[in-house]
Amino acid sequence: MPRFRFLVKRTFRGRKPYILFLCTGNTCRSPMAYGVMKRLLAEAGINDFEVRTAGVMTIPGLLPTQECRQILFKEGIDISLHRSCKLTPDLLKRANLILGMTSFHVQMALRMSEEARGKTFLLKEYVGLDVKNSQIQDPMGCTLEVYKKVYREICRACRRLVKMDLMTPGPPAAQAKRKAAAARRAAKPDQRAKEKKAAKAKKALAAGKGAEVKKTTAKKKTTAKKAAPRKTTSRKKSASAKKPASRKSAARREEKKK
Repeated sequence: MPRFRFLVKRTFRGRKPYILFLCTGNTCRSPMAYGVMKRLLAEAGINDFEVRTAGVMTIPGLLPTQECRQILFKEGIDISLHRSCKLTPDLLKRANLILGMTSFHVQMALRMSEEARGKTFLLKEYVGLDVKNSQIQDPMGCTLEVYKKVYREICRACRRLVKMDLMTPGPPAAQAKRKAAAARRAAKPDQRAKEKKAAKAKKALAAGKGAEVKKTTAKKKTTAKKAAPRKTTSRKKSASAKKPASRKSAARREEKKK
């Protein structure tokens, strides 16, 4: 055991930025992601990054599961030297990008260290793969077919991850915004001025249309008020009904006097 601890300390003292894959026991999903990502980076000729793994609830020194080793061995990937490692705040602090298999792993990393904020994501959500079902479930204790399904999900996610800009953490949407902002900064001042004028013209047109709509609605209201018939109140009707009666009574009084 002391020899293994020395190896763990030595392997986690690299100066290169690294991607940290998280799972629960660090014996199934994250070792798969480690083996697949290492091979893809080697094939792409990318030497600026390292790949590391950790488990949020594990014991250091555990071997990968037999199913995991069997599947990777058929694909030409050897992870027999991998041993489980427990997640620590130091690993989170020094990682350039942290990718968990489920939301539980992401929450554990965020609770453990404030340094994890802004660079911790779900693996499938980060690469934009199957957003509705963005979690990779634990195959521990399941059949070999379940392991193969998990392996295929991890392979698809890692293939997309290699093509992304790994130096700037953030989901694809955030990376696209950064690229658009950089393109605008690099644009010529005349082009910026034209874009500002076009935006102002659009706002002016929108304001003019809004004023016209208000005028038309006001005209409609006034015409509706004029066209509406006037209603006579009950008091006026009673007064008009009393007037002829009063004239008749006055005529009868004059006749009686005569």
